[in-house]
Amino acid sequence: MVDNGIHRLASESGSVASMSDNGEVLVVATRQADAIRLCDILCLAGYRPHWCPDFSCSERLQSNGKLATSIVAIVLCHRVQAQPTGTGPSGINLPSELPNQLRCRRIIAVSDCTAEQTVVSLLDDGAHHCFNLLESSSVLQVRLEAALRHHGRPINDILTSGNISFDLLKRRVTHSGFVVDLSPKEYELAYYLFSNRDRLVENGELLTSIWSLPAGMETRRIDTAACRVRKKLKLTAEHGWELKRQRRLGYRLVRTH
Repeated sequence: MVDNGIHRLASESGSVASMSDNGEVLVVATRQADAIRLCDILCLAGYRPHWCPDFSCSERLQSNGKLATSIVAIVLCHRVQAQPTGTGPSGINLPSELPNQLRCRRIIAVSDCTAEQTVVSLLDDGAHHCFNLLESSSVLQVRLEAALRHHGRPINDILTSGNISFDLLKRRVTHSGFVVDLSPKEYELAYYLFSNRDRLVENGELLTSIWSLPAGMETRRIDTAACRVRKKLKLTAEHGWELKRQRRLGYRLVRTH
């Protein structure tokens, strides 16, 4: 049991962790049964899971600084189906409801709703992946392992281009030393474009890499996010940058001077 209400349910449920130690993962789940299942899966995958039943974990983590800094990802259990009578309210958890200090981590949503609108909404709200909670534990384990492996800790903590700097651990961007308020997806898009500056990044690549959506879907969400990133980061010629949109193809970020 971890201090201050954050629980090590995997050990309590009798799971045996694998020999590898891939880091700490925080599981946010209203229902204890969901928490036990997800913690078991993560434990078998070689991660050390911790369960928090609500969004009050921010204060609890502050009192356990070592745990707060060692968390590599958040697994957020999102339920929309009504609970049986007498078992408590359904947990409708959204990525944007997480405390700020947790939004700087990778967020993997697992939902009992597979409707396209729900999946897209969770991804737009800040989740980096969205998986089906109702899949078998073996399939869910493979999906979680792949997502966590793909999004490990960055090799370099800081990416700087001119007067724009990205803090990869805090998931924060500054312009001329001032913090710029970007939504989770705007941050993802901005970082991806700066990581791939001077080349055309196609719409399909952005949809799969940033939104985890099929490459053939409509691109309005890209254009909307790119417009906001251009405005917030001042990506215009007079400020030394230009974010060029190539119709039906994608975007290219270039340094003008």
